[in-house]
Amino acid sequence: MKTIAISEIAYDRLAGWKTSKQDTFSNVIERLVPRKVTFEVALEAAQQLPELSSAQEKELLKFYKKNRQPMGSPWK
Repeated sequence: MKTIAISEIAYDRLAGWKTSKQDTFSNVIERLVPRKVTFEVALEAAQQLPELSSAQEKELLKFYKKNRQPMGSPWK
């Protein structure tokens, strides 16, 4: 457990997201603030996704080919 100081405005906003008297500020923060995204977190999330069907795979590849943009030089 940690103690933090927040402004009255921040407190009121946070309190407004509570869904019941039993809801805690920790629950609200965990519900609303996403984990910091790292490669490991993104990979873990991707591994939880179901396999694509053949049709979904083809559609995704079609979208990628249609919308990809060549990268410009990073030295400009």
